[in-house]
Amino acid sequence: MRSLPSSRLNPEELYSYSGCMSGNMNVTRLLKGAVGLVWLLVAGLVAGCQGQTVASEAAIMPAVVVAQPTAAAVNPVVVYTVAAPQQEQRSFALPTAAPPATATPPPTAPVVTATPAPTNTASPTPLPTFTPPALPNTPAGEHYWLRRPVAEGGVVWTDKTYPYGSTRGGTLRPHHGVEFNVPYNTEILAAASGTVVVAGSDSDTVYGETTNFYGNLVVVELDTPLNGQPVYTLYGHLNQVWVQPGQHVNVHDVLGLSGATGVADGPHMHFEVRVGANAYTSTRNPLLWLYPFPDRGTVAGRVTWSGGALAEEVPISLRRVDAPTAAYYATTSYAGSSVNPDDNWGENFALDDVVAGYYEAAIQVNGRKISQELWVFPYRTNFIEFALDDSPE
Repeated sequence: MRSLPSSRLNPEELYSYSGCMSGNMNVTRLLKGAVGLVWLLVAGLVAGCQGQTVASEAAIMPAVVVAQPTAAAVNPVVVYTVAAPQQEQRSFALPTAAPPATATPPPTAPVVTATPAPTNTASPTPLPTFTPPALPNTPAGEHYWLRRPVAEGGVVWTDKTYPYGSTRGGTLRPHHGVEFNVPYNTEILAAASGTVVVAGSDSDTVYGETTNFYGNLVVVELDTPLNGQPVYTLYGHLNQVWVQPGQHVNVHDVLGLSGATGVADGPHMHFEVRVGANAYTSTRNPLLWLYPFPDRGTVAGRVTWSGGALAEEVPISLRRVDAPTAAYYATTSYAGSSVNPDDNWGENFALDDVVAGYYEAAIQVNGRKISQELWVFPYRTNFIEFALDDSPE
């Protein structure tokens, strides 16, 4: 049974309700005593009149649903309705502007790449082929009689900074020999077989420029003379002497140990060749006597003025033409008159152990460069000569 409390009725509903009640007033009075019956009738009348008020009530307020009493309170089930697919609903989206028409680019013409015309590039000039001529016969004047006076594995090269006849740029006396820059107590060997003529100190006898010049020294007269003249080899600045005068030695016998006696400014061995006499003024260039190393030769030459006089201390250089990155050689022509040219060659400069090949030889005189080319053959002396036009000042 539905009940409608009076507190929920507004005036309009009361007016509608009183109209319905007027026709039934007498019945209500007769049943006044029967309260339950009255309420039954009232409920029925209300139900009958409810249809008249639904329309107006629904227009001004929402309907109230009163749940039927149950044994236990049940939470209302909330049902969420999923919207139908898009095509079934009205769309409230703003109309989307159509994308602007994209202009279609005109077809691109194929790119024509100009083919460069062939360049007339000159082919690089091939380097000349350096084929040495046939090895000439060894001249009769050659005298490579001597072996290195230092054992293989030691300092067997001659010093290039103070060669025979040099003054080392005017700082020293003209050199009468060559140097082997060996350390202290290196064994010094006989360069050729011969007889020992001097062994000991030169403190009492002059064998050089003055006494105490070589310090401890050994002089050997070779078994073979040159053109009937005796040939001597001298070993100076020794620390110890192991031979005695009159003793015969063979090639590479030990003569003593190196040192720095005499006028030496450090350990080394001074080596000389003397021809004709055992004298300081009879020296020759040892580079023309020491046998060259494998595939190497010696370059000797002469630099003269127009009148034939020897040009002194002229710088001479050798540059390899067929191998530009190869070693560079340099020396100077002899200084002074206390040194001597070879009896056969008449040179005033020499370079030893030059690798065989094709070279440019050049000199510098009064700011001028004069050059010429030559082949260097191994195991022999290769001679070159420079004749200057101007006379010495």
